[in-house]
Amino acid sequence: MSFYQDNMTNLLKEFAKSISGNFDKNQIQNLTASLQQFSLALKKATENISLNFFTEEMQNYIAEMKESEKLSQSEFEAKYSYEIEVCKKLGRAGWVVSEHSNPREVKEWYDLLVDQHDTEIITYFEGDIGYILTNIFQSLEQKYCVEPNQRYYSKAKYFFEQEDYMTSSMYLVALIEARTNELMNYPKGIRYKQKYSVEGFENHLQTEFEKADSFFTKRYLFLDVYPSIIEFLNRLFVDGEYTFENGVEPPYINRNWLLHGRSCRMIERYECIQLFNGLSAIEFAFSLCNRLEAEEG
Repeated sequence: MSFYQDNMTNLLKEFAKSISGNFDKNQIQNLTASLQQFSLALKKATENISLNFFTEEMQNYIAEMKESEKLSQSEFEAKYSYEIEVCKKLGRAGWVVSEHSNPREVKEWYDLLVDQHDTEIITYFEGDIGYILTNIFQSLEQKYCVEPNQRYYSKAKYFFEQEDYMTSSMYLVALIEARTNELMNYPKGIRYKQKYSVEGFENHLQTEFEKADSFFTKRYLFLDVYPSIIEFLNRLFVDGEYTFENGVEPPYINRNWLLHGRSCRMIERYECIQLFNGLSAIEFAFSLCNRLEAEEG
């Protein structure tokens, strides 16, 4: 897909820029010669390798991928229902599978959730000196350049950095609602329970599944990302058993309780990270879908 080719091109440009900025001409020439020698050696080492290089397990996996690409959406989701359920449970706990996740980490997140240690998932975002969280901030800053999205995002980030997590979450919840409504283009008058459900996303998912042409894209979007996004949004916006009439606030952020001045909970740092991650995942998933549509056209 040209999407991944574009990413590789950009990475190579950044690499070249870094090299030119940190080495003099002679050093660059020596480095170039060494890389050319390495390239020739790698080519000689691999040019005679056949498919026998792959283990039987790898060959079976490749065959399964090719076969799965031919399945309908319902067949695809039924075949990999276990993976969908895992990602739904993560979303229901506030953790959306995003572009920063990989299958190994998704399994580790799920294990932490089962062991009731899911708050430790925060280390995946703030480990390595906050690398992933920093990436999320940068991608959202580039996305939100125009009012009112820019103002809501900058306020959310500012209060997060000030450790005022309740105020930060207010801006984030409002922004998530506005962006989801805009991206999904819901008809007026539709209720939260309908919007943020499998039924509410049904037409969108059917359309996007038809555009996706690779196993990896289908797996990423329809087994991992969208199932967790839908559950995340449902928890955030639908009261369920936690209605005002019952008088019991949910043990997590809920839009109605938070924005209607009814929340008494102490909102924690990891909950804001969940919201930043969820917002980033929504934007990325829809931008990927738009790329697929452009390539199809």
